Amino acid sequence: MSKSSVLFLGAVLLAGCGVVPLPAVGIPDQALKLPASAGFEQYVAYDGSDAFAGTSLPSLLSQVRVSGQVQYGGMGDLSEVAVYLRSSLPSCTALPGSSMQLCAVSGESAQKIGTLSLKGGEVTGFQLSGSALDRAAKAGHGYFGVQALSGASLPGDQLKLSGMKASARL
Repeated sequence: MSKSSVLFLGAVLLAGCGVVPLPAVGIPDQALKLPASAGFEQYVAYDGSDAFAGTSLPSLLSQVRVSGQVQYGGMGDLSEVAVYLRSSLPSCTALPGSSMQLCAVSGESAQKIGTLSLKGGEVTGFQLSGSALDRAAKAGHGYFGVQALSGASLPGDQLKLSGMKASARL
């Protein structure tokens, strides 16, 4: 067997093991509008926009991670949120006057991809991962949802996710 054949075979075997990192893919910035959290602590609020629209994420991905920056803006004092992701917008309870869907948190555990710590007005870094992110990346569609864990959001508050990059392994 030639040297190049051995190298090619080795690369194929490594790819099959999920150890070949792929170049990071940019994800468009997102502004997630938040409902007032009072009374909705046991719900995940899914934003109505597809975060992965316009990206070219390869369908043979695993161990997907999204990193970026988050900034919380508004009049509330929200300091921590759980983040969820779905490959299609769920049909739960529509929030009147918006494209948001509210889903009971008790049925969303498989969609959780991380937690964000927030500091009003400050930009902080984040990293998200999990099987729901793998599924959404493979589908090429991703709808973010958030659940207030600490503090409260008020009408008009939002999370700005920016500088997002998806990295994965083949």
